[in-house]
Amino acid sequence: MSKTEHPRFQSVCESADLVGLLRERTESHPYQRAFSYLVDGDFDRQHLTYGQLDERARAIAAHLQSRGMAGERALLLYPSGLEFIAAFFGCLYAGVTAVPAYPPRRNRNLLRIKSIVADATPGVALTTHGVFDRVEPMIQDEADLRAIPWQCTDELALDQADAWEDPQVDPSTLAFLQYTSGSTGTPKGVMLSHGNLLHNTKVICEGFSMSRAGEGMTWLPLYHDMGLIGGIIQPIYFGRHNTLMTPTHFLQKPIRWLRTLSDTGAMISGGPNFAYELCLDRITDEEKRGLDLTQWEVAFNGAEPVRASTMRRFADAFAECGFRFESFYPCYGLAEATLMVAGKTKWQPPTVKSYDIEALKAGQAKPATAGAAEALDVVGSGESYLSHEVAIVDPESLVPCPDRRVGEIWVKGESVAQGYWKREALSQETFAARTTEGDGPYLRTGDLGFVDEGELFVTGRLKDLIIIRGANHYPQDIELTVEDSHPSLPKSSGAAVTIGEDGEEKLVVLQEMGRQRDLPFEEILDAVRHHVTAIHDVAPAAIVFLRPNTIPKTSSGKIQRHACRDQYLAGKLNVVAEWSLGDGLSVHRKRGSDRIERRKAEAQQPAAAPAVQEERKPSGSTIERTMKIVREVAKERASAATLETEITAMGLDSLERMEIVAGLEDEFGGRFSEEAIIGMNTCRDVVRAVEEHLLSEGGPAEREVLPGDYQFSQSPEYLKLRSSLKLAESAGLTNPYFTQHEGVTNDRTVIGGKEYINWCSYNYLAMSGEPDVQEATRDSVDRYGTSVSASRLVSGEKPLHRELEQAIAGFLGVEDAIVMVGGHATNESVIGHMYGPGDLILHDALSHNSIVQGCKLSGATRRAFAHNDAGACEELLKRYRGEYRQVLIVVEGVYSMDGDFSPLPEFVRLKKEHKAYLMVDEAHSLGTMGPTGRGMSEHFGVDPREVDLWMGTMSKSLGSCGGYIAACREIIEYLKYTAPGFVFSVGLSPANAASALASLKLVKEKPERVDRLRHNSELFLKLAKKAGLNTGMSAGTPIVPVIIGNSLQSLELSQRLFADGINVQPIMYPAVEESAARLRFFITSSHTDEQIHKTVDSLAKHWKQLHRKSG
Repeated sequence: MSKTEHPRFQSVCESADLVGLLRERTESHPYQRAFSYLVDGDFDRQHLTYGQLDERARAIAAHLQSRGMAGERALLLYPSGLEFIAAFFGCLYAGVTAVPAYPPRRNRNLLRIKSIVADATPGVALTTHGVFDRVEPMIQDEADLRAIPWQCTDELALDQADAWEDPQVDPSTLAFLQYTSGSTGTPKGVMLSHGNLLHNTKVICEGFSMSRAGEGMTWLPLYHDMGLIGGIIQPIYFGRHNTLMTPTHFLQKPIRWLRTLSDTGAMISGGPNFAYELCLDRITDEEKRGLDLTQWEVAFNGAEPVRASTMRRFADAFAECGFRFESFYPCYGLAEATLMVAGKTKWQPPTVKSYDIEALKAGQAKPATAGAAEALDVVGSGESYLSHEVAIVDPESLVPCPDRRVGEIWVKGESVAQGYWKREALSQETFAARTTEGDGPYLRTGDLGFVDEGELFVTGRLKDLIIIRGANHYPQDIELTVEDSHPSLPKSSGAAVTIGEDGEEKLVVLQEMGRQRDLPFEEILDAVRHHVTAIHDVAPAAIVFLRPNTIPKTSSGKIQRHACRDQYLAGKLNVVAEWSLGDGLSVHRKRGSDRIERRKAEAQQPAAAPAVQEERKPSGSTIERTMKIVREVAKERASAATLETEITAMGLDSLERMEIVAGLEDEFGGRFSEEAIIGMNTCRDVVRAVEEHLLSEGGPAEREVLPGDYQFSQSPEYLKLRSSLKLAESAGLTNPYFTQHEGVTNDRTVIGGKEYINWCSYNYLAMSGEPDVQEATRDSVDRYGTSVSASRLVSGEKPLHRELEQAIAGFLGVEDAIVMVGGHATNESVIGHMYGPGDLILHDALSHNSIVQGCKLSGATRRAFAHNDAGACEELLKRYRGEYRQVLIVVEGVYSMDGDFSPLPEFVRLKKEHKAYLMVDEAHSLGTMGPTGRGMSEHFGVDPREVDLWMGTMSKSLGSCGGYIAACREIIEYLKYTAPGFVFSVGLSPANAASALASLKLVKEKPERVDRLRHNSELFLKLAKKAGLNTGMSAGTPIVPVIIGNSLQSLELSQRLFADGINVQPIMYPAVEESAARLRFFITSSHTDEQIHKTVDSLAKHWKQLHRKSG
C-alpha cells in the first residue's frame, strides 16, 4: 500500500535540516510567537517567539561548541516547557545529538536513566537549575552519572549567542536518539536524522491537510516522539503557533486540555486512546458547559489501539460542545519510522469495519455478516503519504500478503530511521528486511495488520500474538471483551498474556477494578470467564483483578504486556482478588496480603520524631482536611495511613496522585507548582505542601530573590523588550518609534527639518491645526486657565463641559453625554464599572485593548466571537443568555487595525431579541462614517437610541483629546456620580473641551470635509488594489492596511518610504501576528490626489523590490 505525493501539498520551507528550518523561520518571522506554555495548566502563560528561540538555542550551542561537543551526545533532562525546546535546538545548532529523557522523580526511573547513559555515553547532561537541585542528591552514589558534566541551561547568558558557529549539518546528520520505552531489558536508541524528521513532518502536514489558519495544542511529553515531533518540530516547520501543557496538568484535570482547545481555538490536538477515555471518565457536565470545540478539526488518535467505541462515546458526549465525529483522525506510526506512517483522509469520518472473529484468528480479514454475534469492529488507520510504502508480509515465509490477509506491517520510505544505536545486528534484522522477491529494504515493525480497499487496519503486535491450540488470538481483542463484560471494569486497563512452557500456553487475564466499594467479585469473575470463553473459544487459566491505575503502562499510555506478564510471574502485581483453575477465588489473600498485614502492624507503632530539623507544626485542621482528600482517593488503601506513610506505598499511581492534587486545590484554593507536586512523597510532605503553597497563613514558599526581581534593567520583562529591539538593530534598521515632529501633523509633517507626506495621524478632518479651533482653544485658556485642577465632582465644572456634552449628544441624536480625559480610560472605566461578576460580556475578537482591559477589570465572564460574525455572537447568546443577569455586546464602529466596520443593524437585532445591552466604540467612525460624519447610526440609518452606549474619542476627528459616552439620561447620571474614571479623575482641561467643541461645530457647518475624506479614502484603496497590494479587509473607511506578513520587511519598507519623503509606521509583532505584519495608512481630508498617487507608486515599487529580494 503506497501513496504518491498529493498535489495539494507544497513544502513550506527550503531547508534540508532542522538548523536551517529554525534559522529560516527566524529570518522571515522573528517576532512571530512560536510557542506558549501554560505554566500552571490554566492561565499563567509564557511565550517564545522564533527570534527568542533562535537566540536561546545559539547561546546553548555556543556553550556546547566551546566544550568541543560537536558529534557527541547530550542527555536532556527537562520537564515539559520552553527550556526543553531551547535545549533541544541548542544541541542541533551545535551539531550535537540530543538524547531526551524524563527527569527522575526521587529514585524512581533512575535505573532507566542509567541504562540510557550506559548506552548513549553522553558527554554532557543538560537540565534546568530546579531539576538539577532535585537530581543531585540521587546521583551521589551513582559514579556513572556523577562522572558526566552537568549544565543548567537556564543559567547561561544570552550574550553567548554571538559566539555561535553554524555546524554545517546535512539531512544525514544524526539529530537525536529516541529511546524506546521498553519495559524490560536495555532500552534501544532509535537513530533519527535531520532528514528523517523533516520528511515525517511533511508526512504529517500532508496527512492532516494543514493550513496556516489555525493553531495547535499538546499536553504530550516533549521527550517522547509524539510530543517532540508532533508538538515542536512540526509546528515550526509549518510556521504555526502551538500551546504546550504538561502531562501532569492534563492527568490532574483532563478538562484543562479541552478548555485550552476551546480558549485558543486550536485546530490540531490529540493523544492515545486512553486520553479520550479519561475525558469521558473525569469531565463533568458542569465542566462541559461553555466549551467550544467547533474549531477542533484534527483530533488524532494513535500510539495504542484505537477503539471505535471510545470515539463514538466521546463524539456523543461532546457533540453539545461542537465536536464532530469526523474530526477524529486515527493514525498509525512508530518511533522506528520517526512518528507517523499512515492516517485517514481529513474531513472523512474514521473507517470502522466489522470482521468475523474466527476468520481473523485464522489470519483472514473476512467482513462479518450483518448482525453477526461473533464480529469485531476494527478501526482503519488510513493510508500512507508521500514516499512512504506499506507492505503486508508473512512474518515467517517473508512472502507479501494479498489484501485482507493478516501479516506483519513493513514500511519503506525516507522517514524510516537509520537503525538502533550501536546495535548493528539488530538494526540489520529490523531495518533491512527483504521479501522473498528481493524487494526492500523494509522496516519490520513487529505489528500485525492487513489492507482492505487501500486502507491499513492494525490488528496487534507480532510478539504479543496469543496462539492456543493452533488458533491466533489478539490480546487487545480479549482485553476489549473483558472490559465490556461488566460495568464495574474500567476501559483500557487490562492485559491478556500467556504463561507456560513447551508449547503449552495458558491464557491469563489481568484487569484493573473500578473504585467502588464492596465490588461483587464472584459476579464479575463469572462475567469475564463467560464472555472470554464464549466469544474467543479459549478458557482463561487465571483471572487477576488489580487495584485501579496500577497496571504497567508506558509514558504514552500503552499497556506493557511483557511487564504485566513478568510482574505476574514474580508476584509483584497490586492484586485485589484473583482466581485460577483449581484454586478458586481469593480476595486480598494471594499476593500482597502479607504487605497489607505488615502495614497494619506498622500503623499501630508510634510515629517517629522528626530527625533532621525543627519545622512549624501543621494545624490539626490542615492535617484532617488533607488526609480526608487522600482517603477519598485511596479508599481502603489509606485506612491505616499516617503522616509518615509513603504515597506510593498505598499503591497510588500518578493518575491517582493527580486526583489528590486536584482535590486539595479544590479544597483549599490556589495551585501547586510542578516542583511541589514532585516533592509529595509522604502524607507529611502533602500536608507541608498545602501549608506552603495553598494556605495564606502559611505564606508563599521561599524562593531566591534574583537581581531581576528588584533591578528592572535585569527583569525578564525588560530583557524581552531589549531582545525584540535588538533583532531590528541586528538587521541594520533604525527604531521607527518616537520620532520628533516639529509642527502640526496632518497630511504633512516636519521631521529633522525635512517635510514628509504623513500617513500616521488620526487627524481625519484636519481639525488639529485648524485656525478656528486654535483660536477657540486660546480663548478658553485666557478665560478658564489651563486646568480644572480636580475632578468635576469636587471642583465644579466649567460651562464648556456641559456645552460640549450637550453638543455631542445632540450631534449623535441621544439624550446626554459625559466626557472624560482619555479614550482608553473611558472604555476601561465604564465597562469595568457597569458590569461585574454574574454578568456576561460578548465582544468582537478584534476588539481594541481598552475594551478587553475593561472586560477583565469588570470581573464579568468574557467571551469573544469571531470578527464581525453576528451569527457567532447569536449562538453565544442562545447558549448563555439565561445564565447571567446583564449581558453586554461590544463592537467597534470602524476597526483601526484592519479598516473594516461592523454590521451594526445585525447587532441591534440581537440586543433586542436577547434583552442585552449594546455598546459601540466610535473612536474611528465619528467624523468618518455617514454622509455628515455622525458615525455608524447615520451610515446604516439606525435609530441612535437603539444603541445603549455610544463611546467615542475626541483625539481623532475632533482634533482634541479625551473620550466620551453618549447614552440615555439615566446612564449618564449614574456614571457622573459613580464611575471611578470620572469621579476620581481630573476633569477635561478647558483647552481640550474648547477645541473639541469648536471642531464639532465645524463638522456640522462644513460636511464637505467628510466628503473629501471619503474621496481620498476611496482613491487610496482603489490605487493600492490596482497595484496588487494586499489591503486586507479595508472597505469604505479612511484606514488602509498594506499587509506584508513579515515584521522586519515591514520595518524596512517603512524606512525605504521614509527615504522617499513618506512617513508611515510599520505595525509589527506582537501588536499583530507575525503573518499579519503591515504598514497602516490613515487618510485625512487634507491629503491631495497627488500625495496619494505618489505614495502608492513608491509603495508598490519598493514592495516589489523587497519581495523579489526575499525570494
